[in-house]
Amino acid sequence: MENLRDALEYVVDLKDNEEKIVRSYADKEYFDAKAHDLRELDPRRYPKPLELSSLTSLVEYIRKQLDETGEYANLIVHVTEHDAVEVKTELDDESRRRVLAVVKAITPEIRYKHFMDVESFNIMMQSNFIPDGDYDVVLNYASAIKIDKGAEIADNGVSQVTTIKTGVSTLQLAKAPNPVTLKPYRTFHEVDQPESKFVFRINDNPGCALFEADGGIWRAAAKASIAEYLHNNLIVEQGDKAVDNITILA
Repeated sequence: MENLRDALEYVVDLKDNEEKIVRSYADKEYFDAKAHDLRELDPRRYPKPLELSSLTSLVEYIRKQLDETGEYANLIVHVTEHDAVEVKTELDDESRRRVLAVVKAITPEIRYKHFMDVESFNIMMQSNFIPDGDYDVVLNYASAIKIDKGAEIADNGVSQVTTIKTGVSTLQLAKAPNPVTLKPYRTFHEVDQPESKFVFRINDNPGCALFEADGGIWRAAAKASIAEYLHNNLIVEQGDKAVDNITILA
């Protein structure tokens, strides 16, 4: 009797797990994987989005109506991040949206909140920041730092005072600049790099580090600049050739 019950339970399990094909009212076929998880057998297939790396290439892509972009009633140009844009279609009859192109800016990887020796810090500043704002102040201060054995950094949590070189053999105490306004390379090169505030800190190695101090407001500024660039280059400056089937969102 025990064997019969086991056999019946086995049959029930087989029945529950058997493959089922379900046809919908729209004549679509689905595979019932777990009696409640329907998967469409032949879904509409879309090609992978075109991958670009500059706003210039995106403007050309839309203006020349590649991938038949001119055939769509309305295209959405969505500035998704400070360094990314997507071109999307409207919802189709299945409430799906196709992504035609993805644009991702090529930007350097900048290490914030990380103390590094003065030489590495100077190289990082010169290769990843636009010489504007407090750029020269930070670079000159970092280059002049001198911390000997037994020397201390006066620190009240907001500002720091340490010894810097002012000549070949002259030393004096100087307050580290804080906060500082800088322009790192963080978005597309076609638009102005957003400036933001940073906290500049030093330690007794000596080492220098930058900490972001604007709460990420610069990201909104970058997205607005990208949207303005696209609006000008696709609509405003094109006159009669302006692209009239796009909506730019940021």
